[in-house]
Amino acid sequence: MAKGTGSFLFSILLSTLLLFPALTMLSGCASRAAPANLSQQADSPSGSTLYKAAAEGDFEAVGNLIESGAPLNTLTGAGTPLMAAVRAQADRVVWYLLSRGANPDLAESDQVTPLMVASEQGDRRLVRLLLSAGAKVNAPDTQGYTAIMRAAEKGELSVVKVLLAAGANVNVSQDGESLLMKVVATGDLLTAEMLLAAGADVNFRAESGTTALDVARAGNHRDLEVLLVQAGAEF
Repeated sequence: MAKGTGSFLFSILLSTLLLFPALTMLSGCASRAAPANLSQQADSPSGSTLYKAAAEGDFEAVGNLIESGAPLNTLTGAGTPLMAAVRAQADRVVWYLLSRGANPDLAESDQVTPLMVASEQGDRRLVRLLLSAGAKVNAPDTQGYTAIMRAAEKGELSVVKVLLAAGANVNVSQDGESLLMKVVATGDLLTAEMLLAAGADVNFRAESGTTALDVARAGNHRDLEVLLVQAGAEF
């Protein structure tokens, strides 16, 4: 009995000694200020260099620059380093920038975000990466376009599906036209089917009174006309 009790007390003491340094380390990390290179900054030489490296998809150069303190969230005339990496479809660089704290929604005055660009490019992998980093799925640019509108108008069906699953507004409109109307105008039957299945308003009317059915007829898209009627479009 005494031997068992001694072993038990020794185990508790050992656990305490091992746990104390870990708790001290975690406490130090929690109280440490956020790195200075995460704050939003105007263009600078180091920021421009990082932008260029990201645009070239140079993972090693990007890593070295960030380790040396280059600002991740620099707004250059062409956007952020993250935007540059997204445009270059440099997956590893995008992942690295996001993992180091790059703001996924930071945009220039046009408010075009990296998610919008990735969606328009049809890059499903980058879209998912940006969404997982907290990118706002329904953020509009200054013209009222959202990520799903950009993807849908380009016929990027797989990206539209990902955005819808992430909560994209299927009934968003721009310049008085619904997303469904814009897709119908392109003659894209598959995307229109997906939007309707996701709850798109088939009878949305523009200020002029035009509906998606009117758009389909004007474009002589017979298959879309049938689809819309079957979905409940009013004559």
